[in-house]
Amino acid sequence: MTDKYTGKINLFDCATAQKVIGQENFLAAFKTVLDHGAYCQGPETKEVETKLANYSGVNYCATNSSGTDALILALMAWGVKPGDAVFVSSFTFVASAECAAILGATPIFVDSDPNTYNMDPADLQRAIDEVKKEGKLNLKAVVAVDIFGSPCDLDKIMKIAHENGMKVLEDAAQAYGSTYNGKKAGAAADMVATSFYPTKPLACYGDGGATFTNSKEEYDLLVSCRVHGMSPEDHYDNVRLGLTGRLDSFQGAVLLQKLKVFDEELVKRAKIAKKYDTELSSYFGKQKILDNATSAYGLYTINCEDRDELMAYLKEHNIPCGAYYPRPVNTQTAYKKWNTRSLPVCEKLSKTVLSIPMHPYLEEDAQNYVINTMNEFAAKKAKVAA
Repeated sequence: MTDKYTGKINLFDCATAQKVIGQENFLAAFKTVLDHGAYCQGPETKEVETKLANYSGVNYCATNSSGTDALILALMAWGVKPGDAVFVSSFTFVASAECAAILGATPIFVDSDPNTYNMDPADLQRAIDEVKKEGKLNLKAVVAVDIFGSPCDLDKIMKIAHENGMKVLEDAAQAYGSTYNGKKAGAAADMVATSFYPTKPLACYGDGGATFTNSKEEYDLLVSCRVHGMSPEDHYDNVRLGLTGRLDSFQGAVLLQKLKVFDEELVKRAKIAKKYDTELSSYFGKQKILDNATSAYGLYTINCEDRDELMAYLKEHNIPCGAYYPRPVNTQTAYKKWNTRSLPVCEKLSKTVLSIPMHPYLEEDAQNYVINTMNEFAAKKAKVAA
């Protein structure tokens, strides 16, 4: 029997970094914003855009008000509109499909790879062939999600997309800080969107996001669209449709502080993930990380046929966990009208995956308690099966 852990275990930890960095540093940064009074897109926002672009190794970073807006703005810059087909992951958060649907385009749902849980390139090709055969929609873009922090197979996805005249938007909301072919998240696809929601690897203290590109033309469109489609020459002439998608200066100030410890936090996340990988029972399936990639471990997610029973067991032992995601997007009420394809892997994953505590400040005793408790569950199931 595992010794009971007396501390509190968090699935995410949004508070400890504040202590590590020092609350006084945040307060000083907020006072600076209050003193200069440029509360939206002030100097902090401009500085963090430069630092994020440099960190990712791209020419331009346009911050915005959320990860969802980061996706929408990218598709706006590409002129996505009604009559366009946008191929999207279904085993993910709704924003990846929402960004296409809200612009009037048709989301075409693509199944997942059973090992990586990311978009399956083979099924993407099948979906493209089906749309082309039907002949009603214009092939426009692919939104490929780096689920749980692990980069998708961009080499294959981009090759398929480009051969069919489409661009690829990488949704790195859970994966900022990951790498693919030696490139940081933000640099590997045609455009990349990320989120700074408090539970993400690089997080602010509210909503925030960013879109990355190497194209000056795309960057100018992102900047215009995030402020109602404003003309750079005449701020009272809105030359295209847009939205209110600015990042405020306070969140920019938070991100500047969080960047100071970000690389160190990524190392800690990877160390915890390695411990889980090696010490958790083989009863639990582990997400495969591509050989040419590293994960940011926005979440650590296992695969278990007895997921609901395991979830109840962990909660009984005061271990927080979450089923991300219990319903594929194509099965959700607002998206059922586009549920035209069979996605068996997505449907299976939604019933078997479980995310367990993962954050940089998860103490080793807590890690051991999580591992031992899960392994006890696995042993009991094995004993019953025998």
